[in-house]
Amino acid sequence: MEEQTVQTQPARKKDPRISLPLETLRNISLFEGLSNEQLSCDIVGEIKEYRRGEIMWQEGEPARLFVVVLEGTLQIYRIVRGQRLLINKFTPGMTGGEVPLLAGTPHPGNAVALTDVKLFVIYEDEFWEMMGSCSIVRKRILANMAERTKEINTLTNQREKLISLGTMSAGLAHELNNPASAAKRASQNLLNTLEAFDTHSSQMLKDVVFKEKNLPGDPFLPLYEKMQLEGLKLNTLEKNDREDELLDWLEEQGVEDAWDVASVFVSVGITRDMLAEFAEQLLPEHIINFLHWMPKDIEMRLLAQELKQSTERISTLLQAIKAYTYMDQESQYQNIDLHEGITNTLIILNHKLKIKEIEVVKEFGTNIPQIHAFGSELNQVWTNLLDNAIDAVPPKGIIKIRTYIDPIDENMVSIEFQDNGVGIPLDIQERIFEPFFTTKGVGKGTGIGLEISQRIIVNQHKGSIKVKSETGKTVFKVCLPINLELCTQEKFV
Repeated sequence: MEEQTVQTQPARKKDPRISLPLETLRNISLFEGLSNEQLSCDIVGEIKEYRRGEIMWQEGEPARLFVVVLEGTLQIYRIVRGQRLLINKFTPGMTGGEVPLLAGTPHPGNAVALTDVKLFVIYEDEFWEMMGSCSIVRKRILANMAERTKEINTLTNQREKLISLGTMSAGLAHELNNPASAAKRASQNLLNTLEAFDTHSSQMLKDVVFKEKNLPGDPFLPLYEKMQLEGLKLNTLEKNDREDELLDWLEEQGVEDAWDVASVFVSVGITRDMLAEFAEQLLPEHIINFLHWMPKDIEMRLLAQELKQSTERISTLLQAIKAYTYMDQESQYQNIDLHEGITNTLIILNHKLKIKEIEVVKEFGTNIPQIHAFGSELNQVWTNLLDNAIDAVPPKGIIKIRTYIDPIDENMVSIEFQDNGVGIPLDIQERIFEPFFTTKGVGKGTGIGLEISQRIIVNQHKGSIKVKSETGKTVFKVCLPINLELCTQEKFV
């Protein structure tokens, strides 16, 4: 990915320093709830404005300022292995820059204006004066620094792992896609070849094995048309009854391994009456050969059909891996299809769903638009929530996924994951989003999945994630803004 052109940092203005009005300070998270007396200390700086797309500082440059966002949105990011790795996003009322200033380190990332931005900039000297004269502000800034440092380290590690996984997955998917496509084409050609082979064989055999000579067309066709090569759905009792009925008749005809032959015929819907009626048209000496030859023909068709379905499954899985990691798209906020992301996650987790024979019920809203979000991050949330639900439900359990537009706020979409598992005890429901808290056994859970999910939804996407649980019913509800820009339109004066 090409780096954006670095804009020259304008020289510091010589205008007198200014203080922000108290009403404005109270709209800034750092100063929220402070009294007039607490806000009377020296908080002075300058107003600076940046155009959309302008770079404010670069990773590695000396840190010289503490900023308060008054209007607009800016983003802090790094470039890791050619991918843009989002560190944080700042909207009106948020502050930043204290980490490198206090640690004496360069800027940890690049800052770019996503919209036109107005900042209140407190330069290094004034920052230290504020830290010395305002004890309450100093405490809050130090607390912010500790929390932000933790978030940066966790998010960076998480995103780097995701990028590594995505890079490996994309490369592997690309390498596997060609042989998978070739196998898919070959399986389809095999099916076509078998059909052509049967047609030509019928023309050669019809004057040899049938009592009546010079039969028009393909006399085997009526029997082939009754076959259900896609598979016949029968319960165990129905299947056994048909096999027993057919077994007796096949043994009367002298068929070897009659049980196996009966099973093949029943699997595609061929009954005793169908075979008996068809056998009436054959010369007696060829009936036994027909009953040995026909099952082998059916097995070849079923194997070719299975090969085709398996290669299609491989292709689907490869596409899901590629889409799941968003490796073919720029790693940033973009318009994404929620349903596509959830479906791809289900494909990735299908092996775990099959082991427990879990039924997944999808109730996707038909009016859900694309949302402005970080697709790979949301897929990680869906993975965490679905993986927990899979662990919680009993064998043959049910997981229901529902999406709908919030009836109160049309800019919000709700995504619910409901399972019929054991539930979460009431006394620990408030703790499940704490880092390293887990109810799973040793080695089975890290305790960071839900904490990461909450950070992705709340911090990065300005949404919410809540849980409601009782025995036999647990619901995780995620609410996301459809358009993030509508969540950041409040301006400060």
